[in-house]
Amino acid sequence: MAIFDLERFRDLAFGGGALPDHPLRTVADATAAIAELPAGDPHAALADLTALAKTMNETDSFSAGRRARILFALDEAARDLWRELGAEYLAPGGRPLHADGDVNILRAFFDSASEFADGFAIALDAAGESKSSWVKANLARIHLRNMRWLAKRLALAHMLRSPVISAIWERIHRLHRLAEEQGLARLAQPVFEGNRYPSSVRQEYVRCLLLELASPQSMPGRQVELAFRVAGRVASAAHLDADRSTSTAFAVVPWGDSRPVLVQRVGPNVVPAPLYLDATLCLPKLRAARERDMGRDPSEPDTLYGGEFTLGERLAMIDRLLDHWGMDAPQRHARRVAMASPARVVGGFEQVVKVLPALVPGELAMKRRDLQLELDETSRGLLRERLRAAVRAGAARVIDASTGGLGVALRRQDGKWAKHGELVAVRIEPGNAWVVGVVRRIFPVDDELRLGIQVLSTRPRAVSLSAEALTRDCPWEESIRLEATFNEYYKKAIVLDPAPGLGTGDVLLEPGLASRGSQFEVLLPAGPKRMRVARLLHAGDHYQRALCEPLE
Repeated sequence: MAIFDLERFRDLAFGGGALPDHPLRTVADATAAIAELPAGDPHAALADLTALAKTMNETDSFSAGRRARILFALDEAARDLWRELGAEYLAPGGRPLHADGDVNILRAFFDSASEFADGFAIALDAAGESKSSWVKANLARIHLRNMRWLAKRLALAHMLRSPVISAIWERIHRLHRLAEEQGLARLAQPVFEGNRYPSSVRQEYVRCLLLELASPQSMPGRQVELAFRVAGRVASAAHLDADRSTSTAFAVVPWGDSRPVLVQRVGPNVVPAPLYLDATLCLPKLRAARERDMGRDPSEPDTLYGGEFTLGERLAMIDRLLDHWGMDAPQRHARRVAMASPARVVGGFEQVVKVLPALVPGELAMKRRDLQLELDETSRGLLRERLRAAVRAGAARVIDASTGGLGVALRRQDGKWAKHGELVAVRIEPGNAWVVGVVRRIFPVDDELRLGIQVLSTRPRAVSLSAEALTRDCPWEESIRLEATFNEYYKKAIVLDPAPGLGTGDVLLEPGLASRGSQFEVLLPAGPKRMRVARLLHAGDHYQRALCEPLE
């Protein structure tokens, strides 16, 4: 695979100075320039289009209408080039790369998107004084194209870990506010001629909010792109309103560089008033997309997104978005305390359930303590020399903590099992207690992996279930069932916070083991206790989480 020549791209796009008399005087000139783009060289062709947009931005000799019409033509021509170069980044040779591609392609995309976004912004600034009937008739589409380019810049900035994300959000909020004031934000229409599905400034704004809620700063570049595409498909289902509904979990203050947060984190009397985002309406579409192509090889290309991702990548991303957009979304940006505590980390349901203590008969639910206090006490009890020795030995360690999460560092070779949504157990030494959580963030730092773990329970307990009760409707013949081994009859499960007498509570199960209404027996020394799945809270590839209630 050839490396993208970024230096050549930038020389073609930005090497020339401002032109006193721009070569594109009319839309016909733009059409002729597009026809002369180098065939078979998308790198140079995109550079030439970017150069034309850039030189237009440097002159004020264009009226708002003429500038916008020419930008429309250049924008349309750039679409095919972006598609071709995007495939080169994501799936060179027609097969998903399974890793980030050539970063220089992203840098070229960001440069190009910046010029187009600036061009449409200049056109909008001049549109207020324009008397052109064409500008008035197409003002909503100019807003829409500008918001689409800002959304692309936001995704690319996250993919590149760029420091300009705050500045992009300021422009996104400003453009949405301007479109609202002009009554154009909710006007749905095709972004490009021939688009099958319409969009609007409000819908593109929601797409940006959904992308931010997916925590893109913790994803590699190709996953950010996939999250951006999925958000674009489901954004029309979300509701963004000034009033909060019972299913609204998120809010955003549409000003400055503010990002969407959980509703409870928005203070009182905020100015301007927050907008409330109901993302739960997107979840049915996500679940439908998850059920599509079930049973196929996860390594196959996913035709739903042009064959540039695998089916496994799509399923993993949908699981992530179901978690991050739901009512019980992971809490981000909570107060974190730096630590240096050696720890042991175990990943995967089968491994986690092996290390947890069994539920003791008659065990009562202890009063839940603040996780931060427990971790602080553990950290204070460790000797500095022991900490340094643990770090030198390359052991896993807890590096920070909040009331709902842990930051864990471990060697890369020890963390090959780590995946988004993976169940983990963490034991903070020198204690013996295990904490159960879910991996929400993964990013490399030198020779280490850093995991962001959402804590599910600080006192989980393992129990055995009668699997026969779970499969009570199994049609197999009795002779076949009698040949089952002990492990086929009995399965391990995790009780997150045992209630007195093992009452109603959350239980973690193997993937695919149960469904709503399933009944099973929990094997206890004092005798079996029959339970029923009242509600299935999570059903992913790594584990199931069910709300279980006892049966008399």
